[in-house]
Amino acid sequence: MRLVALFVMLAWGAVLSSAQTPKHPKAATTLPPAPTAYPIESLIIEGNRAHTAGQILAAANLRVGQSAGKAEFDAAREKLVATGVFDNVSYHFAPSKDGEGYDVVFEVAEVAQLYPIRFEELPANDQDIRAWLKQKDPLFGDKIPATKPVVDRYTGWISEFLAAHDYHGAIAGKLTSQPDAEDLVLLFRPAKGRPSIAHVLFTGTGAVPSGELQTAMYVVAIGVPYQEAIFRQLLDNQARPIYEAHGMLRVAFPKIDIAPAKDVDGVSVTVQVIPGPVYKLARVTFVGADYSRSEWQDLSKLKTNQTVNFDEVKAAQDRIRADQRRVGHLDAASQVKRDVNDDEHTVSIEFQINPGPLYTLGKLNIVGLDIETEPELRKMWVIAPGKPFNVEYPDHFLSRVKEGEVFDDLKTTRAETKINARAHTVDVTLFFNK
Repeated sequence: MRLVALFVMLAWGAVLSSAQTPKHPKAATTLPPAPTAYPIESLIIEGNRAHTAGQILAAANLRVGQSAGKAEFDAAREKLVATGVFDNVSYHFAPSKDGEGYDVVFEVAEVAQLYPIRFEELPANDQDIRAWLKQKDPLFGDKIPATKPVVDRYTGWISEFLAAHDYHGAIAGKLTSQPDAEDLVLLFRPAKGRPSIAHVLFTGTGAVPSGELQTAMYVVAIGVPYQEAIFRQLLDNQARPIYEAHGMLRVAFPKIDIAPAKDVDGVSVTVQVIPGPVYKLARVTFVGADYSRSEWQDLSKLKTNQTVNFDEVKAAQDRIRADQRRVGHLDAASQVKRDVNDDEHTVSIEFQINPGPLYTLGKLNIVGLDIETEPELRKMWVIAPGKPFNVEYPDHFLSRVKEGEVFDDLKTTRAETKINARAHTVDVTLFFNK
C-alpha cells in the first residue's frame, strides 16, 4: 500500500499548504523528492504473434522486479520502435493490487511480412553466422522483417563477425528471389556484384568426355553471374542428361570450386563428378490410354535388358504425344515415372499418358479457288466435320495437291488452324495462290 499511501499524502499536503499562510517567514524545510520509480510486479505483452513475450522484453530491457517508472517505460518503448520489427508500440501502467509497485502492459503491432534469412558467398559457416545473430538480437528468428533498421543492423553485425575472421569486404542485404524458394528471401552477401563465369571445368567424368560436358555448359553458363544454386540447376539441365543417356542415373556433383580466372575477368568453376554405376532397363509399362501394350511398346521402340538411355525415353515420349495428336488428342501429354533398383542397378519406367479431350474438325474454309475447282478440292479432303482431327493432315493434304499437279499454275499454298479449346473443335483454312 506504500504507493497508494504516497499518492494520498501528497494530495493532503497540498491542501494543508494552501490553507495555512504563516505571518513570519521561517527557514525553509527541504524534503526529499517523491520517488518516481517502483518495482515492476507484472509485465504483460499483448498483440505479439511472431515473437515471444520473453524476446520482446529482452529487446526492451525490462524485467519483473526492476525499479522503473514513466521514464524507463518511455525508453523501453523507443528501443522496441527502433528495432524496425514493430509497426506500433504503446504501453500503460498502474499501481499493483498490493500498492507496492506497478503492473505494466505493452501493446505491440509486429511488421506483418517476414522473410527467410540467407547468406551467400560469405567466408563463414551459415550456422556460425546465425548463432552470432541470435546472440546479438533477442528478436532473431528463421524469418525477419526486411525493414531498413533490421537490414542495417544485421549488415553491421555480420560485418563485425566477419571482421573477427579477417574479412573486411562490404556486406549488403536485400530482398531477392532464389531458384529453390517460392517466396522472396532476405539475402546477405558481399556488396560487390557476383563475378561472371569465364570457364567451366570437370574432374572425374568417367566414361563421358569432359569436353562434351564443357560444350553443354558453355552454351548456357559462360558470362552468367555465378550463383551456386542457379549453376546447379544448369548442371541438372545440361550435364545430368548426358550421363542419363549412358545409363548413369545416380551421377552426382558433390563439390563445386570457384577461383579467379587467370586470363579474363571472371571465375573458373570446377565441378567434381561422381558418375556412379550403369543401370539397365528392366521393364516398360504404359497407363492412361487405350492402346494395347504391344502397340505402345512398338511405338516407344525401347528395349529391355540393355543400358537405359533417357534420350531414347524422351524420344519415345515425343512419339507418343505425336501419335495421340494424330488421332485428335491435341493436348496429349505424358510423365515418366522411374522405379530405380539400386541393388540390382536396374530401372523400370512407366509412361503415364494423359490423352486429354478429343478434338474434331469444325469448318473447312478454302480461299483462292474459283467456284468450279473448290468443290473438286473438297472431295479430296478426307476428314469430315465432327470427326477426330489430325494436326498433321492439313500440311499433308497440301503436299498431295502439289505433288499431284492438280493445278498447273499453282504458286504457293498454306494452311491455318483455329482451335476452339472450349468446344474442342478445329477450323481449317486452306489458302491457294495461283
